[in-house]
Amino acid sequence: MKMPICLVCLKSGILCPSCQAKVDRGEVDELDIKIARIFLELENKFPMIKNATFFKAVDVDSLIVILVKSNNRLLRPVWNRISRIMGNKLKKQVRIVEKTPSIRQIAEQVLSPVKVKGVNIIWLPDGSRENYIKISRFDLNRLKISKENAEKVLSQFTKEIIRIISE
Repeated sequence: MKMPICLVCLKSGILCPSCQAKVDRGEVDELDIKIARIFLELENKFPMIKNATFFKAVDVDSLIVILVKSNNRLLRPVWNRISRIMGNKLKKQVRIVEKTPSIRQIAEQVLSPVKVKGVNIIWLPDGSRENYIKISRFDLNRLKISKENAEKVLSQFTKEIIRIISE
């Protein structure tokens, strides 16, 4: 499995200059390293994840959301089993989200079981843009994490400004 830091650093626990620079820039944090070590252990039990990529993990409220990419859509049941194992190890609920180019698909995975009604792009006068994700106001209380934390997770995963609005 591809990780945000090199395998030698994961196994030894000592970061090389390149990986240390990623930590210093804030691209990788302690949670990412901890999750990467668990993925490294699980690779033997689940050999089908060897071609997958782990990007980022975010800890919000009582949930850890992990962004991964795999070329095989059949891995969903495997990701569910891995998230249960990680949840037991980390003593928190874990949700694994598949990286896609679609903001809507990522939002649906992060906000589940809440249904996404729509995604709008708002272009601002300075040339930047914000993405508004619409959900039903009745679903607002069904969110597993707070609306602000969901926006934070989605913004980190998509590298864009995300706002959640309820109608």
